[in-house]
Amino acid sequence: MSMADWPLERGYIGKATPRAGNGWQIKIYALDPQSPAEPRLVGLAECANLERIEEKTWEFVHALDDSADVHVLAAPDIDDDLMARVIGAWKAMKQAKEAEAEAAAQIRRVVKELRELGLSVTDIAYLTHVSRGRVSQLLV
Repeated sequence: MSMADWPLERGYIGKATPRAGNGWQIKIYALDPQSPAEPRLVGLAECANLERIEEKTWEFVHALDDSADVHVLAAPDIDDDLMARVIGAWKAMKQAKEAEAEAAAQIRRVVKELRELGLSVTDIAYLTHVSRGRVSQLLV
């Protein structure tokens, strides 16, 4: 469900900012159907690390509104440009993992083909820049 589809009368947003020292302060806002562009601050919560932002926001919201159709979004409130770079790094890491998986599949195929040609484990290791032990594992 996209945010555009959220029923505003049951929507809450938790925005976490770093606290002086350590941890995060979460400002929790209620979405207002009458003023969707201006959420209303309903309270504050704290958490030790980013991993707990959503949990702490949900705990606070459920104390206010325990309806089944409550929607909560929680995220760090940091510079948009920096967050865009974080997301770019996530994408780059995902692409690197996919490329690594494809490279591993290619090396497995090539090792088997070279062995079928009758090359020794030593020669296959030399050609593929893979250790002899790894070539032996790939041939199993």
